[in-house]
Amino acid sequence: MAPRPRRLNFSLLCLGQLVSQFGDSIFHVGLVWLALDLTDSKPLSGIIVAAGFLPAILFSLAAGVIADRVDRRRLMILCAVVQALVVASVPVLNQFGLLSGPVLALVAFGLAAGAAFFNPARDALVPHLVTQPRLNRANSLIQGSAQLAFLAGPLAAGILVGWVGTIHLFTIDAGTFIVSTVFLLLIRSPKTTYPRLEFGPVSPPQTPPVAGRTRQDILEGLRHAFADPRLRGLLFVTAVENLIIMGPAILGIPVYVREILGFGKSGAAEYSFLIGILFSGMIATSLIIGLKGRSWPKGKLILIGIILDGVTFIPLFFIRTFPLACLAMFVHGLTVPMIILPRTTLIQEIVPDDRRGRIFALVNMAVMGFTALSMVLCGIVSEWFGMDEIYLGAGILAAACGTVGMLFRPLWKA
Repeated sequence: MAPRPRRLNFSLLCLGQLVSQFGDSIFHVGLVWLALDLTDSKPLSGIIVAAGFLPAILFSLAAGVIADRVDRRRLMILCAVVQALVVASVPVLNQFGLLSGPVLALVAFGLAAGAAFFNPARDALVPHLVTQPRLNRANSLIQGSAQLAFLAGPLAAGILVGWVGTIHLFTIDAGTFIVSTVFLLLIRSPKTTYPRLEFGPVSPPQTPPVAGRTRQDILEGLRHAFADPRLRGLLFVTAVENLIIMGPAILGIPVYVREILGFGKSGAAEYSFLIGILFSGMIATSLIIGLKGRSWPKGKLILIGIILDGVTFIPLFFIRTFPLACLAMFVHGLTVPMIILPRTTLIQEIVPDDRRGRIFALVNMAVMGFTALSMVLCGIVSEWFGMDEIYLGAGILAAACGTVGMLFRPLWKA
């Protein structure tokens, strides 16, 4: 049988991502809004949503090792099936009156645990599906499909919540994971030799046991990351910027809609629309970077993107009308791909294939771990400060983070 063209395999991956992330975007809209409804508390809601980021802290290093050892496509399929089952539990538990804040936190944790293994496997697989000169465009297409999903998802959620209710947004999400699994099953990636995971007795006797080899592999990935000044600087600015900006970006928007814009608990549709506007800006920049950005200096683009990511939050301190909030969110969305896309391509280009999963997992841990901490801090701080004031402070600090990042010369010149 003739091998399937790379372009078709990559297209299947993008389609699978488009469908599952469409459902994911609906999930996140439903999660934040449902958490606020169940608890009527911003700090508790922050903790519930933050639970969805903890698996990146707990599992990312091990997930990176596994992504470098096993067939990455099969790992992605397993994760998608598990995520479908986890999300489907929400309407089932609600039907029996068992849904509560702590249970919702466990659901968020379970879904994110699947993503902690799925994402490094996906990003490490991409270079096997496209040629090296097409990596930048491939990453732009993957991010663009995700952003298209996160544009359509909140807009769809704003319409669907009036028809099926918040709970059945989770039913729809579970279905999208099943469809995504079908697309992944159709991918025929090139044959790649993965070191086998061993269970039981190991032969020859001098071979270290699995646990010992896993620790060695994790330490090897950490040494590689911190020995390369480009990766070291990248991890630092990624962690700090996510600590500053992600709590206001995720938990802050529904609170901003409820309290600053004055929509109260009836503002689910406006919240969904605002998220959709944010992702429309992200799509626009992703397309530009995908078409024109192959030769752009990645380090400079990342650091300038971090500065702009912060600066574009500052106008929300002054805005009190929904149309102007939509404009501000669109402009803010334009800056986000300037960070994500060159970061992904840079890692794919400078990290060897047998360590790529571990480095992506380490970056994912920095992103998700510090996002979780940012969510908790944002929920606590919002008890004393208005969300508009938080946006002002976060914007200034994030811009300062990008400016300090310029001192990492190897990253700036990457």
